[in-house]
Amino acid sequence: MRVKYVAGRHSQEGVALIVVLLVLILIVIAGAIAVRQSTTDLKIATADQVNKLLFQANDAAFMKVEKEDRILSSSRENIDVLKGYMSNSARAGHEVSLCVRPRSTRLFSILEISELNEDDDLLANKANGYCDPSNDDDYVSEGRVITQLSFVRPRQTTAGAFSSEVASTYSKDISTSSSNGESTLGCTTFQGYATSIIPALSDVPLGDADSTADDTDTIAGCLRQPRVGTTTVDTCLTALGVSYQTHIQQYINQPTGVKCLTVN
Repeated sequence: MRVKYVAGRHSQEGVALIVVLLVLILIVIAGAIAVRQSTTDLKIATADQVNKLLFQANDAAFMKVEKEDRILSSSRENIDVLKGYMSNSARAGHEVSLCVRPRSTRLFSILEISELNEDDDLLANKANGYCDPSNDDDYVSEGRVITQLSFVRPRQTTAGAFSSEVASTYSKDISTSSSNGESTLGCTTFQGYATSIIPALSDVPLGDADSTADDTDTIAGCLRQPRVGTTTVDTCLTALGVSYQTHIQQYINQPTGVKCLTVN
């Protein structure tokens, strides 16, 4: 009887041990699920914060350049401001880019822009506008975000004698304005792009001011891509897996008090 009693006690202890092990396993599984859920929630919260930060940076950039344009525009033909510069006849088919630099006196300055002609060739005398991710002065939002603005003018169309006609006029009434010896079209339109990036959220090389459009494996190289075509700023950043947002706005420059029938 004594032997049977010892064997039964050992059996009960074995069962208790198994139960304890099962409980521990369940606790571990529950903990792992909780950790995974909290990690997912954290990623979602972080992604939401990143999206809001990028959205605000793009929105602020557009608002700043538009406010500056309104304040400094003595006339719509003034090529020292954004609309006047983009409406100049020499800008047909061109793309102008500039970096939002908080320490600069003016956001749009013809001394701090990069300009591509209609063949996507960078003009040698206008190559100072692209953002440099290695330069702290090119960051906004407390040094976390890079924002670059680009403005693309469609190529000059050959719509005929009435391509720049405005309401209540005849074609013979159309006169071409001029500024600094260059003609300015009466009714023009161009596309604005704002791209904001948080370089710290990726392991992609930053690149620097010496990067070129061929350096598609760096953030600086991506920012030097054109806005339209096969390889663009957006396609380059997407291929590298960089967190970014791009907003697009349409701009029109027209005479005050008239309605443009067509634009160039």
